[in-house]
Amino acid sequence: MSPSSHYIPALDGLRAGSILLVWLSHAWLGHLVPGGLGVTVFFFISGYIITRLMLREYGATGTLDIRAFYVRRFLRLMPALCVFVLIGSIVLACVEGRVPLLDLAAALFYFSNYWTIGGHFMDGTLISPFSITWSLAVEEHYYLVFPWLFVMLAPRGAWLARTVLALIGAVLLWRFALVALNGPDILVSRRLYMGTDTRVDSILYGAIFALLAHARPGLIGRLAGPVPFFVGFSLLLFTLIYRDAFFREVIRYSVQGVALACMFAYLVFGRGVLTRFLSSAPMTYIGRISYSLYLYHWLVFVMVDAWMGGSPLWARMAVMAAGSWTAAHLSWRYVESAGTRLRGMLLG
Repeated sequence: MSPSSHYIPALDGLRAGSILLVWLSHAWLGHLVPGGLGVTVFFFISGYIITRLMLREYGATGTLDIRAFYVRRFLRLMPALCVFVLIGSIVLACVEGRVPLLDLAAALFYFSNYWTIGGHFMDGTLISPFSITWSLAVEEHYYLVFPWLFVMLAPRGAWLARTVLALIGAVLLWRFALVALNGPDILVSRRLYMGTDTRVDSILYGAIFALLAHARPGLIGRLAGPVPFFVGFSLLLFTLIYRDAFFREVIRYSVQGVALACMFAYLVFGRGVLTRFLSSAPMTYIGRISYSLYLYHWLVFVMVDAWMGGSPLWARMAVMAAGSWTAAHLSWRYVESAGTRLRGMLLG
C-alpha cells in the first residue's frame, strides 16, 4: 500500500490492535496485557493521521481550513460521545440514584483527564463510566492547539518539524521536572500517565513521523524493512519488561514513541504477513468501530465488575464481549455514521 493512498487498511488494523490491548487489559487481564500500550499506539496513530490529512490539504490548497477541521472533529467525535454519556447517565441514575453533573461535564467538555488526576469522579457502587474519556481529553487538547501551530509554521518549511521535535523533548524534560519537584510519590499517581502536558508527546511522535515522511518521500521505504521493525520491536519489548518506576513513568513513553516510529512503516506500508493481517476484513472492521468500542467496553466493564464480580472469569468476559461489541457496532452503525453523513452534507 502506497503511503500516498487516501485509505490505508492497515491503519484501521493497527487501531484494532490498540483497542484489543485496552479491551483485554480491562477484561481482568491487566496483569498480562499492557492496556496502556494500546492507548499509546492510538495516540501515535492519531498524530500521524491528523498531520497527514493536514499536509494533504495544505499541499492541495496552500492553506488549512481550521473551521472545517473543527467541524469534522466535532462531528466525528461528539455524536457517539453524547449518546454514550446519555446512556452512562441513565445507568448511574438507576444504580446510584443521581448523576454527578461535574463528572458529566468533564466527559463532554474534555477535562476528564485532569478531573481524574484530581480524584473527583464519583466513587459509588459503580466505577465512573465517564473516567474512560481521559484519553479523549488528551487528544482534544492536542486538536485545539496543533492546527494553529500548523498554520503558523507550515509556510516556513522545516520549522514545523523542528518545533514538533522540540515539543517532544520539552515534554520529556517536563516529566523529569515534575518528579524532581514532587518527589517519587508522583510516580505512583495518575499525574504523569493522564496529563495532557505529560502525554501529548505520544501524539507528537505520530505527527513528526508524518512530517518527516512527507519531507523525505523515501523514508517510509527505508523503514518498511524488517531491520527497523525488529529494532523497534526490541525497544518496545524492553519498555514492557523493565519495571523500574522512574523509567516506566518518565522515560517509557519516549522510548515507545521511537519504537513505534521504527515499526510503523513495516506494519502499515510493508508487504509482509503482519501488514496483510492488519489489512484483513476482521481487523479493519474492529478498527472502524474502535472509537465506540473504546467508550462502551468500559461502561459494560463497570457494570459486569459490580454485578458479576464473583462469577468465573470466562462468564464475565463473555458478558463483557457480548455487551461491549454489540453496543459498539450499534453506535458505529447508527450514531457515528449519522455524524459522517452530516459532515458530508456540511463540508462536501
